Amino acid sequence: MSDEKDPNEPALKPARPEPDELLGRPSYMPRIPWKWIVIFGGMIALGVGAYQVRERQRADAMRTQVLDTYDQHLSSLSERYVGFRQRIEQWTMEAAQAGEPERWVDPRLRISGLHSGDGIYLRLTSEQASSREGIAQAAMAMEQDALTRCLGIAPASARGLYETGSFLSPEWRDEARATSDYMRLRVMDEQLARNIEVDVPVVASLLGAQYFLLVVQQADNRRDEPVDVFLWDLREERQLLRARVQARGILLPVRLRFDGVPPAPPADGHPQMRSGGAHDCSIAAQIKALTGEAPLTVESGDVLERRMEEQQAEDAPAEGSAAPAEGSAAPAEGAPAEPAPGSAPAP
Repeated sequence: MSDEKDPNEPALKPARPEPDELLGRPSYMPRIPWKWIVIFGGMIALGVGAYQVRERQRADAMRTQVLDTYDQHLSSLSERYVGFRQRIEQWTMEAAQAGEPERWVDPRLRISGLHSGDGIYLRLTSEQASSREGIAQAAMAMEQDALTRCLGIAPASARGLYETGSFLSPEWRDEARATSDYMRLRVMDEQLARNIEVDVPVVASLLGAQYFLLVVQQADNRRDEPVDVFLWDLREERQLLRARVQARGILLPVRLRFDGVPPAPPADGHPQMRSGGAHDCSIAAQIKALTGEAPLTVESGDVLERRMEEQQAEDAPAEGSAAPAEGSAAPAEGAPAEPAPGSAPAP
């Protein structure tokens, strides 16, 4: 058998499909329905576009409704709210930037005269008081203290002013204008209706405050460094008091005895005499003293505290002994840890 090729044998060529003259493609290839693809694709695009246009129209209508409601019910209150905040923020920044205040009190001022009045109380650090943003953040994070209770007054916390009235700020209205999401605008509309019903009376009451009490801390607490205290008359827009005060407070534990009532056993441990409440009451007592109201004082808090430690050491070995006599420094069981307004500064 010979491996030589016959020269007369035709050369092999690769098979190629013959195109169909009518279809313009090989007959075995599937036919792609381009016409229907284009038609259905166009219909989908038109549907999406129509939906987007409809949603945009709904969002525009809802935005118009929100802004119209705002203008109709809240426009004047918003102007009052913004002006009120700007006024107390300006006073706060000026007070903090002026350094240590020169002690001054309006001779007509009596703290007891503020008992029946409405006020606003703001406490923050000097660093926070350097800008409007810092003041707003400090107000929103403000916690309760004993200072106003020891003064015997009950001003509203600035935290309520900033939290409750946030919908009256220009930022709220700007957000409504910029929002194009229908669901977000619908939520804002529902919230606005609730604000008008519930929060507007509260904010209107706060804007009617008669005085503004400001405490600027020189440190993170009111124990280690002094605080600057300011008081303004909001109706006449004039300052009533400014002073720097160093807290020097102690708590005076008292044990009471009543006829026919068995004495309570002594409390365990040493009573905390220099709590935060004691320092707040010390600041309050010094403020009262500035206005001519005599504060309760003791000769020396350190001596009193040392005497209590000595008394406790003397009583410790006598386990099971009778309760201390009337006037002993140990507090009765169940006595509140919070300082009474009578807590006083020790010189």
